[in-house]
Amino acid sequence: MEVSKELQDIRQIFTEKVSRRKLLSEQLSEVSFQIKEGEQQIEYLEKARWLLTEASRLTQEKLKGKIESLVTLAIQGVYNKPQKFLVDFEIQRDKSECLLRIQEGDKEPYIPKDEKGCGLLDVISFALRVVLWSMDKEPSRNVFILDEPGKWTGALIGLFGQMIKEISKQLNIQIIMVTHDPELIDVADRAWQVTHNGEYSEVALSGGEVKMKRRK
Repeated sequence: MEVSKELQDIRQIFTEKVSRRKLLSEQLSEVSFQIKEGEQQIEYLEKARWLLTEASRLTQEKLKGKIESLVTLAIQGVYNKPQKFLVDFEIQRDKSECLLRIQEGDKEPYIPKDEKGCGLLDVISFALRVVLWSMDKEPSRNVFILDEPGKWTGALIGLFGQMIKEISKQLNIQIIMVTHDPELIDVADRAWQVTHNGEYSEVALSGGEVKMKRRK
């Protein structure tokens, strides 16, 4: 009786072990399948990440060439120096950042806001506005309204005006600007003068008749 009971106990233990082994084997197969799926997903994600990185790089290169060429053209149209506008994309804090610099000849490039006066920034900011507008998939109307443009360019204001006019012609942009500078007025195709006689404002075509009166 005792031997028979021991055999039964052994059979039960053996059966439990076999069942446990089968369960573990099934769990191992499931985990192995999940690991394989995870590895495939990682592979797909790495490929997708590479594609996005490559697409971003190609887009940045295209943007770099367009921005550099137009802004350099604007700068050289005002300043009689071998200056180039440089655009570089860098990864900072896990984000792509754009670094804008100026290079004169073979000198070390510098950030214009740190090194030069506001005149150069006037030229760069106008050119960048034009570039960003031209790259828009659905650009707004080709009209730019400027308030006292180039006010920091000093004696170069005439060249600044010529640069604006040339870009306007090349890109078919209409520019409306408010200015007190005679040299900018001279480069305009048409100009109106606003005066106030103490009672009301008068708007007259330059060299022409009064077009509008407005009381204040």
